[in-house]
Amino acid sequence: MSMAAFNVTEVSFEPIDFSPSVEDEFTATVVSKEIESVDDIEQLRVASLNLLKVAMHRQAVIRGLCKRLAKMESYGHVVTTEHED
Repeated sequence: MSMAAFNVTEVSFEPIDFSPSVEDEFTATVVSKEIESVDDIEQLRVASLNLLKVAMHRQAVIRGLCKRLAKMESYGHVVTTEHED
């Protein structure tokens, strides 16, 4: 059995790309306060499952975006962003 050759596309990220936004920090604070105020274990279960769904959805979106970017770069497409002043 022969091994197929493949290319690896590297995409560099800046540390700022991984920093939470103000909106992320606000959401985290609100959700944390709600979780801390829960007295019923069933409510906590529901909240945990909802957070799991959100986390899995975000992961799927990130994975899809990474695949799309790698595909675009491997076929020589240029990814640009235009800003107007």
